[in-house]
Amino acid sequence: PAGHHRAASSIFPAFLRGAQRPACPLRARCASRSGPPTSVKPALRVAVSLLLTGSFIYLFAGRFDLGAAARALRDASPWLIAASTLVNLAAYMIRAWRWRVLMAPVKKGIGMYNLASTMFIGFMVSFLVPFRLGEVVRPVLLARREKVSATATLATVGLERLFDVLTVMALLLVFVLTPRGAALMSARGHGADADQASVFLRHAVVAVGGLVAVALPVVIVLVLFPKVLARPLKALHGRGHSGVAARLTETIEKLVAGLGAVRSRKQLAQCIALSFLMWLVIDGSVLLGVRAFGLPLRFTDIFLLVVPLGVGIVMPTPGGVGPYEFLCQVSLAGFWGVAQASAGAAAITLHATTLLPTIVLGLLFMWKGGVRPAEVRKMARISEGAAP
Repeated sequence: PAGHHRAASSIFPAFLRGAQRPACPLRARCASRSGPPTSVKPALRVAVSLLLTGSFIYLFAGRFDLGAAARALRDASPWLIAASTLVNLAAYMIRAWRWRVLMAPVKKGIGMYNLASTMFIGFMVSFLVPFRLGEVVRPVLLARREKVSATATLATVGLERLFDVLTVMALLLVFVLTPRGAALMSARGHGADADQASVFLRHAVVAVGGLVAVALPVVIVLVLFPKVLARPLKALHGRGHSGVAARLTETIEKLVAGLGAVRSRKQLAQCIALSFLMWLVIDGSVLLGVRAFGLPLRFTDIFLLVVPLGVGIVMPTPGGVGPYEFLCQVSLAGFWGVAQASAGAAAITLHATTLLPTIVLGLLFMWKGGVRPAEVRKMARISEGAAP
C-alpha cells in the first residue's frame, strides 16, 4: 500500500530528525525558559557514537590490508557464508520462543509472529541507531500490540540479558576447561597480540564473574522477596504519601511481574534450555562464518570468540560498527594466530551477515505492520524518562 511505502521510505530520515514542535504545552513553557529540553542529549549521543565509531575504524584500518582482505574474501566459501546467515536467523526464532516463555506471567499465548516481528524491528533499530535504543523500542512495541504493561515487558528484556550473560559465561568457562583454553589462561603467548589476548581472557573471566555476582543477588531479591521493597513503599502510600511512593510501588510490582518466569521451575528450566540452545546456534553460525575463510577454529573456540564479538556489538555505535570489526580482528589474530588480512575479512563478513539480514527483515516487518518512524521515535523516548 502507498501509506506503507511512504512509511518505509522515510525511516532513515525520521530516525535522525528531532521533533519540530513541542509535544505539549508544559514542554513548550519549559523550552521558553531554558531552551529545548531534549536537544542536548541526542546531540551528545551522536557525538559519542561518532567518536567511538571513528576511533575503532581507525584502529581496525591500521591493521587492514585491503588487497589481501579482498583476496581472502574472494577465496571464501559462499555456501558456508550463506549457511552462517541462515543459522543466525534461526537463532532469532529461538530468542522469540524464549521471550514467549518469559512473557507468560504477563500474558500467556502470545503469538510467535508478533514476538518475532517485534524482535526484528527492535534489533533493526539497535543496528541503525546508536546506544541500542531498539532494546527499549522492542518491549514497548510488544506491550502496545498485546495491551500489557510496558514496565513488565521491559523487565523481561532485562531478564533476557541476564540469561544471555550467564549462558555466555558458562560457555566461556567450558572453553577455559579445554586444553587450549587452559594453556591460554596459564601461559603467555608469542608476540604482542597473543600476550594481549591472554590478558584479555583473564580479565574477561574476572569481569563476567563480577557482573554476575552483582546482578544475581538483585534479581534473587526482586523475585523471591518482592515485598522487601514494596512493603515500605506501601506503608508510605498508606500514610498519605500518594505521589512518588505510589508510582514507585506500582512500577516495582510491574517489574516483579515481568520477572515472574523465574519463579516457576518449569519456565525457568525452559528459559535456561532455550538460552543454551540459542547461543549454541549462534556459535554454530559464527563457526560456519570463520570456516568459510578456511580458519582452523574448533566449535569450543567460538565460546571464547563470541565474548569480544558481543562486547563489540553492544558498544554505543550503530550496530557496533567499528568495535565489532576491531575486536574480532584482534581476537582472531591474538588467540589463534590468524593472518591480519584473513582476520579482517572474516570480521567484516561476520558482521555483515549479522546486520544486513536483520535490518532488511526489520524494515519489512515495520512496513507490513504499519509502524511509522514517528511511533518508533516516541517509543524510544521512554529511555529519556517519557511514559510509554
